[in-house]
Amino acid sequence: MTFLKNFNSSKHIFLYSSMMVTMVFLVTRLQYFLDYPVFVFSSDSASYCDAAFNIMNLHAPLFDIRTPAYPLFLALVWTFSKSMFTLALTQSVLTIICSLLFLFMIYRSYRSLTFLFAISLSVYISSSYYLVLEKALLTEGIFVNVLLLSAGTLIVAIKKNCLSYWILFSLLSALLVLIRPAALFLAGIFLMVAIFFFINRFGLRYYAALVIPSAVILLLLCSYNYATIRQFTITPFGEANLSGVTVLFMEESPEYTPLVNEAIRNTLDSIPGKSKSYIRNSFGISKLYHTFNDNFYRQVNLTEYLMKRDSSINFMTVRPILKEISVDAISKHPEIYMKFFASNFIFFFNNVRIVMDYYDQMLNIYKRTVFDKKYIEELESGRWRQVSSGKSDHREIIKFFEEEVNKQNGLENVIISGDSSAEFKRTFSGLMYSYYEKVYNFLFRNFLWVILYGVVMIVSAIGLLKSRFRDRDYFMIFLICSIFVIKAIFVSLVEVALVRYSYTVEFAIYFSLPFIFLILKKKKNTQPA
Repeated sequence: MTFLKNFNSSKHIFLYSSMMVTMVFLVTRLQYFLDYPVFVFSSDSASYCDAAFNIMNLHAPLFDIRTPAYPLFLALVWTFSKSMFTLALTQSVLTIICSLLFLFMIYRSYRSLTFLFAISLSVYISSSYYLVLEKALLTEGIFVNVLLLSAGTLIVAIKKNCLSYWILFSLLSALLVLIRPAALFLAGIFLMVAIFFFINRFGLRYYAALVIPSAVILLLLCSYNYATIRQFTITPFGEANLSGVTVLFMEESPEYTPLVNEAIRNTLDSIPGKSKSYIRNSFGISKLYHTFNDNFYRQVNLTEYLMKRDSSINFMTVRPILKEISVDAISKHPEIYMKFFASNFIFFFNNVRIVMDYYDQMLNIYKRTVFDKKYIEELESGRWRQVSSGKSDHREIIKFFEEEVNKQNGLENVIISGDSSAEFKRTFSGLMYSYYEKVYNFLFRNFLWVILYGVVMIVSAIGLLKSRFRDRDYFMIFLICSIFVIKAIFVSLVEVALVRYSYTVEFAIYFSLPFIFLILKKKKNTQPA
């Protein structure tokens, strides 16, 4: 009894919760840094390097492909040590710092639920997807952590009604957009908060705290883009994604130039006829999703074809062409676009049950990077790989990739056979993680969590309605749950719903655990004596 009393005291709750999150963090990360430090590149990595190297070389970067926050982060890290190991370590350290800061904000707001949030947080930060992408030269390495902090500030702001936390939430939201434009889905959260302010008659200073900080930052980015690429926009790269959505049903038109029609024809000819037929005539959700997914990145071929046939064309020139093709395709075939949206929206929720074998994935990354030299060859090929419309020094990026790949050749725990095959030597920390992953996948990668999440969201919505939108606890729960739904809608409108995009908001699913206890506690307190 004494132990339970001490455990439930505010001081010990935070201490034990922090210890648990830290222990899970160490168990799941030490195996990487001690035994298998495989660097995670992707085809997107070069464009981040390009902007980062321009910053480090004191050249004004163009943000036509990427937004500035992640290149700035890379430049800062690489100023001290220009290596992938340093980047992976920094992004991992950022995870534990942001996790403990989030936990402290929960401790400030819902003290008795701190340990339950710690359990959910530990689940969230230890999935195989989180571990792989945390080490990657991709925005996910910092995006998930800033998003978690943003959710924490939102919880405190609602619970404490604290003006400074509304300002902080606004600033973090703008930072998220600067890291990854997909964070624009938070506009839905801003709208819901504004409605809550209106119903509960909040003063103008709260609206100002919510909107002005983020608006100022985003306007500064738009102004910089106008000065450098003559486009007053957060990012002009959205058209590339939209052309991926429509690549299966875009059509030639007499209104397009012969070059554009030729590029469309060339792209469509590269697509299997059965795929084009299926998306027009069938309604199987799973097959539709995989058909769209398998062909989404053919939009790169379309862009490359346009740029290859005319050396004077760069991405900024192609951008309005891609937009016109995509808008025309959607207006002519809205029913196919709705199939795209519906299948991807459903699969966004389905992703929670998809498992990944961490070591298989890391071994595939190793082979792709070291044996195939895929990302070096992409740059050497001279093909358009989303680097920049400016005069990019591909040689500097290639040299960096080559140096990092050479370091990978000497990894102690990678066994390389003469036929260019490889396997990991299993170490104690590696075996520990393998067992952890099996238990994790059984307990947490299943649809039962989506069901619990759905129940929590419905109950919180009912509670909020009954309170006439005045109960802050129900509003907080409903708002955090809405993050997953709004992100699902946003992604499904312009992207394929990959696990890479859904895992960033999976905390909303796993926070159902503390939320259900909060709801039960509220119902108990409202029962007549």
